[in-house]
Amino acid sequence: MQTTVFLAQIWGPALLAVGLGIFVSRKYYVRMYHELEKETLAVLCFGMLAISAGIAQIHFHNVWHTFTQVVVSLLGWATLLKGFAMVIAPGFVDRGGDWTVKSKILPYSGVLMVVLGIYLSWVGYLA
Repeated sequence: MQTTVFLAQIWGPALLAVGLGIFVSRKYYVRMYHELEKETLAVLCFGMLAISAGIAQIHFHNVWHTFTQVVVSLLGWATLLKGFAMVIAPGFVDRGGDWTVKSKILPYSGVLMVVLGIYLSWVGYLA
């Protein structure tokens, strides 16, 4: 459980900050996404970083007993899968990002990030 708390301390504030950023600076986030998709080397580098981070997290935390452990494990697997997608099929990732922006689902993603961020921060720092 100590590893779960440590990873919650990392994921919680990060998700909370990005989730709030989506609401406070939505146009900036959309512009940043559009600029990033033009930088193919950056997409490759971010994908490789995500693969490395995902493997590291899964290596140290692949536990599925409590709700918090499941959430943290899913974040590790999602990071790994997103990294593979960015490296193997960047066009697919671009289309998914375009769909997210056009379909107006971005605020819902922000809400999910804020909720997860608050929950993980609470587990990591207060529980």
